[in-house]
Amino acid sequence: MRLLALETAYDVCGAALVSDRGIEALEEQLAPRRHNEVLAPAVGRLLARAGRRFDDLDGIALSAGPGSYTGLRVGMSYVKGLAFGTGLPVIPVPTLPSLLEGEEIDSPDWVATWSHGRNVYAVQPKGNAWWGEVRFMGWDEFARLAEGQSVAGYLLDRFQPGPSITVLETCPSAAKVGKFALAMRLEPASDLAALVPDYHHEYQVRLSNHAHSGSP
Repeated sequence: MRLLALETAYDVCGAALVSDRGIEALEEQLAPRRHNEVLAPAVGRLLARAGRRFDDLDGIALSAGPGSYTGLRVGMSYVKGLAFGTGLPVIPVPTLPSLLEGEEIDSPDWVATWSHGRNVYAVQPKGNAWWGEVRFMGWDEFARLAEGQSVAGYLLDRFQPGPSITVLETCPSAAKVGKFALAMRLEPASDLAALVPDYHHEYQVRLSNHAHSGSP
């Protein structure tokens, strides 16, 4: 099986071709708030460099969240358009578990990422089985829960964790998304039209004064 895997959940924007044999090609860069500019050209370069076409693929794996509101929307919109045009199935991949794919990290107590402000998304793994819901909470609450424990995470240095928490750095990657989808034998979405990102909490859209006043 060969997948086009995409990562847009955070500031990393990437595309990878991943098969049962491993990573065939990877296009990835830091592109905060520029996923809409970077993603489609990256996929084009990826396929050209690998000498592949969409006809050579068996599906599309997408990091489905939680994560950046804009990044998730860009990734999901792109994938839906691609899937409708090519007929390829879409495999939504949970972002937090995929962070550990291929990492030499021995059973952390938590996996967590920065959300926004002083908030994090966090989940507790147990071996290869993921249990419980992803939790959205403030850093201070999470720091109390994780005291004396190990946390595999991304962008947690924003909070300057103290010595009571062992932070194991990891990073999102399209290659991890594809490898996780294959390793866990994740199923494609049954209803593409109903597929939405896992925002995990409601975002509030703030309107400017111009918008409130009706000014252009």
